[in-house]
Order: sequence, then C-alpha cells, then structure tokens
Amino acid sequence: MASVFEPGRPGLHASRGFTLLELLVTLAVLAIVLGLAVPSFQGIIQRNRLTAATNELVAAIQLARAEAIRRNRQVVLCPTTNGTSCNGSDWMRTIVRVPSSNEVVREFRLFGAGISVTGSSNVASNSQIAFSPNGLVRVGSGSDTTGVLSVCSDRVDEAENTRDVQIAVSRVSVETRNGGEGCASAQVTE
Repeated sequence: MASVFEPGRPGLHASRGFTLLELLVTLAVLAIVLGLAVPSFQGIIQRNRLTAATNELVAAIQLARAEAIRRNRQVVLCPTTNGTSCNGSDWMRTIVRVPSSNEVVREFRLFGAGISVTGSSNVASNSQIAFSPNGLVRVGSGSDTTGVLSVCSDRVDEAENTRDVQIAVSRVSVETRNGGEGCASAQVTE
C-alpha cells in the first residue's frame, strides 16, 4: 500500500525550508546588528589593552618591591634598551635589577599599538624606582618617596585614555584620567 500525505495526520507532513526572501531579510538584519556592534567592540578591545599594559607595569613594581624584601637588598625597576642594564628613558621595556650583583630578576615588555609610558618629573629625571630592603620606595636620585608612571593609549577616548600608576612610600595604586588628545599631556608633575 502506498503512503499518502494526509494533512492533520501526525508524523507525515511536507518538508519546508526558507524562502529566498526570508533568508535575505535575516541576512540584512544580521548585517545591521553587526554594523552597530563591531565599533563598540573595538573600544572594549583598546581599553582592555590599556588595562593589560597598566597591570603589567604594576606587576613589575610589585615584583621589585617583593624581591627587595625577600633578598634584603636594594632592587630597582628601570627602563632598558638592552635587557641587562638600566639605560634609556622608554618605560615600555623595563627590568627588575639587583644593583649590588648586577643580576636581572626579570624583564618586562609592554605591548600595544598606541600605548606609551611616561614618568613624573622625578621619575623621568633619573629613570629609576628603587626599593630598599624594608620595601620602601625611593624615586629618582633624591629622597622622594612618591612617583607616577602614566600609561596612555591614543586609541582610547580622551576622557579615559590614561592610567596613572602611583607609587607612594610602599603602596601602588592606579587612577584613570583624561590624558589629552593623542596622549600629548600624559606627563604628570608632582
């Protein structure tokens, strides 16, 4: 006996698909939603890159302090061009170093398109942040116990494009601020 399609009989119904018009409308709606969502994702990605670079810098500072306490010696955080000695003024590449033995504990490299790091006047003048064996900081060549390193991204909205990593005595904190267009005024003064 041949099977006959009977409307209303369960299990036997005609297969249906999408019409070309339904498919085109769905693709048009998807294109509009993606067109609106992609630019906001770019902003999120750029802010996350700025935050990641800031967190890496905070980790470097915390490591220098912890090593000074652990080794019971002075340990410095400074910019480097060769990865072995304190030289240069670009804080995008830094080392944690034990001056008494010339040992490099770790090198940090901050990455990110449009990211820059500048120091407050007392940090920039000597390009060194030193921690004593008791964990207290000395910034620059004087007896300053505070300093600021500013991480800025020229790809984030001006209102929140700079993260100031503040080092005070033995405490590290981060604040968000407006660093100006293109990070031009990222340098802060004490």
